[in-house]
Amino acid sequence: MDKIIVTIGREFGSGGHDVGKKLAERLGIKFYDQKLIDEAASKTGYDAQYIKEHEETIPHAFGSLFAGFDSFSSDPIEAIRSEQFQVLEDIIAEGSCVIVGRAADVVAADEPHVNIFLFAPVEDRIKRIKANMDVYKSKIRNGKLNENNIPQVLKTVDKNRRRFYEFYSDNKWGDRDAYDLLINTSRTGIEGAVSIIETYINECRGKDIVSDL
Repeated sequence: MDKIIVTIGREFGSGGHDVGKKLAERLGIKFYDQKLIDEAASKTGYDAQYIKEHEETIPHAFGSLFAGFDSFSSDPIEAIRSEQFQVLEDIIAEGSCVIVGRAADVVAADEPHVNIFLFAPVEDRIKRIKANMDVYKSKIRNGKLNENNIPQVLKTVDKNRRRFYEFYSDNKWGDRDAYDLLINTSRTGIEGAVSIIETYINECRGKDIVSDL
């Protein structure tokens, strides 16, 4: 099989990590999510938990009208982003893999890749988060997530992911024109989403369907 690069964007609570991990297992290729955090931590010197809480966030300096280039370039958030993008370049050059988040499709732009976006209705994402509270709490700054503030946290995380993606990409986060497949995980479930992506890779990847019309 040719080299397979799969990048997955996702709404918070839509099951992106689970889909990515199971897809990689089914395809027999490497999976990157937590590993990206560990790699960035080892190379930047920042604590892994700090990176987990601040990745997919635009630099602080960007929000200041008077911020100059020096403050932008020394921003720890930009340092994390820069290191992760470099790690992603190395990973993508190395071989087949599945990567969740981090605007990986931007880094993979010059490589043939399959770009996926996972979404689900808010009420279903809230249910998923409640059922996996410890897992999702570890992704939130200072672990400040509880059953009462899930809707607010969900909205904030999605907003940060959108801003991060659109800060570094010319595409719109979640827009159909930027992706090969958009999958509602509430309809498919985790296993169903994995099967859909696997089928696309096996049957459609790299084909010019216009020639069949």
